[in-house]
Amino acid sequence: MTPQILPLGSLPETVPARVGKYQVQAEIGRGSCGVVYKGHDPFVKRDVAIKAALRAPDASATPGDEHELAFFTEARAAGMLQHPHIVSTYDAGVEQNLNYIVMEFIDGDTLQPLCMPRETPVTIEQVLDIGYKCAKALDYAHAKGVLHRDIKPSNIMLTRDGVPKLMDFSIAQINTGQAPETTSVVMGSPLYMSPEQVRKIELGPTSDLYALGAVLFQMLTGRPPFTAEGGLPSLFHQIRNIPAPRADTLRKDIPKPLTEIVERLLLKDPAQRYASGHELAVALGRLHDQIAASARQGGRRDAHNWLTRLHFFNGFTDEEIGEILDASSMNTYAAGQTLIEEGTLENALYIIAVGRAEVRKAGKRLHTLEKGDCVGEIGFLSAARRSASVVAETQVMALKVNATLMEKVSRECQLRFYKVFAETLIYRLSLTSARLSSLTA
Repeated sequence: MTPQILPLGSLPETVPARVGKYQVQAEIGRGSCGVVYKGHDPFVKRDVAIKAALRAPDASATPGDEHELAFFTEARAAGMLQHPHIVSTYDAGVEQNLNYIVMEFIDGDTLQPLCMPRETPVTIEQVLDIGYKCAKALDYAHAKGVLHRDIKPSNIMLTRDGVPKLMDFSIAQINTGQAPETTSVVMGSPLYMSPEQVRKIELGPTSDLYALGAVLFQMLTGRPPFTAEGGLPSLFHQIRNIPAPRADTLRKDIPKPLTEIVERLLLKDPAQRYASGHELAVALGRLHDQIAASARQGGRRDAHNWLTRLHFFNGFTDEEIGEILDASSMNTYAAGQTLIEEGTLENALYIIAVGRAEVRKAGKRLHTLEKGDCVGEIGFLSAARRSASVVAETQVMALKVNATLMEKVSRECQLRFYKVFAETLIYRLSLTSARLSSLTA
């Protein structure tokens, strides 16, 4: 099909069949100066995003109008950057009266929905993860001499797997080794502008980090650090002169170290902020690790408490229960989820700590396991194939004890464990024998 030829001064109203060599599948976004399509590259067999904008009416104009200049600035800046957290640029060209850029297609949404007021706030862990990856991406871009200058929620894509990717370098500044151009125009998105952007003075990497701080603040609290209720003059006055509020005054569960990180990013003086994306990433990564370690410690403490309530561990000391936990994992299973699959080979013993599960043979229910019951004794002893399945009837928490790891616990703990294990196995065998006797009587 022949590509649609447009009159100068208008964007396509219908989806063209092709743009350049790329098949166009659907329109996925539109603004006053451009349109974005989902397309397909038939040569490398991948989906792409095609950002198209009108060419300047006077094609011979140099350097063209401001929209065309921004368009090719984006193509050049993004084309310089290959990073897992920056949307990749594959191609750029001219088609009839359109300029176009071909980019990685992201199956997801922007960060905007996570920055709106929400009944369930974005988790601290997700904010740290997104902030860390964006900081790494900015550090990479800055090392390549590219300032983004328009970091905001709608310029950060989030894949369905939760991976952030920076995009839209249309007003990026590329370091050419010459003095940066000065302008009387305020460039950027007002809610996320740094004080130096508002003042129209020279920018550095810390300006992008300020904007990222404003995005993190909004993800945490559901509102930007400054609002434009009094119009742009009021907003710009706040950005230049008023300290940003502390995030933990708007949301009480924000850890103090994270509040301090965001607070530092939003300082008026660029020299007092983090000096680089790398420095920011280190701070966010360290806090993420500390919170994860604390959560693991809390989970271990809970698991310890659950085990002390089970008859199986009545005679164990706290230290011995700790050793057992080191040789085990406490796992949670939703109702209907399988703990043990019939026919699989495994050398682990399961002890039900919370909930109720069914033992099934060929899909037929045999009996029910309650809190404190053990299952998988034969497999634990000999790594035999499982003769039946175990499926959670309610939500279940079960301690999975690995036979190989048990060899690493102290001799005293091993003796105590195997003594209780043997007693449990004998009890189970006696019950089985009694059932068989009743059937033959």
